[in-house]
Amino acid sequence: MSSLLRLVGKGILALSPIIILIWILKFAYDILARIIGVIFNTTANNLFATLAILLILLLILAYAGHLLETKKDFILLKISEFFINKIPVVDSLYNVIKDMVKMFSGSSDTQYLGVGYLQLGEHKVVGFITKEEDEHLWVFVPTTPNPTSGFLFRVEKEKIERTDISVADGLKKVVSLGIK
Repeated sequence: MSSLLRLVGKGILALSPIIILIWILKFAYDILARIIGVIFNTTANNLFATLAILLILLLILAYAGHLLETKKDFILLKISEFFINKIPVVDSLYNVIKDMVKMFSGSSDTQYLGVGYLQLGEHKVVGFITKEEDEHLWVFVPTTPNPTSGFLFRVEKEKIERTDISVADGLKKVVSLGIK
């Protein structure tokens, strides 16, 4: 029974970012549907209204992305983060996801230093080099298909086979189960 609860907990953690995103988008869609319904005297069942709502939602998201890109201290984001950081479990999950997005998108001060292969037994695994010390490298080996968990190894530099694979391509390889 405890293993079932553990698996359910991990499943919730794995799916919560996408569920939250879908919930937020549905919430925004419903608000815009009401506004457009009042302005144009129509319902969201109308194809025009649905397309208009989706277009407006896309423009709002693009504008928010523009504000985040040009103004690093975007006030709406700061307020949202303030409230998120007050919720015990949600704050740690949010901050981990935020740090990973920053790291993989290249907008973080702590970017990955590259992708390499780490020999584990008879097999090589894909690892992301996170830090370089004197004669050692810190290598994060993610689980697949969910790269938010994994293993962190401190290994001697000569034990890593460096590659010319970009971090984005390495991540695609992990998430796609090696298909892409």
